[in-house]
Amino acid sequence: MDSKMFHQRARDCLRLADECPDLYAREALMELAAEFKHMANMVEADAPTRVRARSRRRRSVVEDAAAHR
Repeated sequence: MDSKMFHQRARDCLRLADECPDLYAREALMELAAEFKHMANMVEADAPTRVRARSRRRRSVVEDAAAHR
């Protein structure tokens, strides 16, 4: 899942919480929204690391191909 999906799920939970008459269910939905937001933040924070790792892998593949010529 990407961060956009987590943000959308958080918004969905908050919308449902606003519409929910049950206090406990509303609280659970709000906690779930917070978890989705946390996951989105984690994915966003990890994105630069994944880009660098992908770049290193590409460079390694290119270097290996050049070495085997």
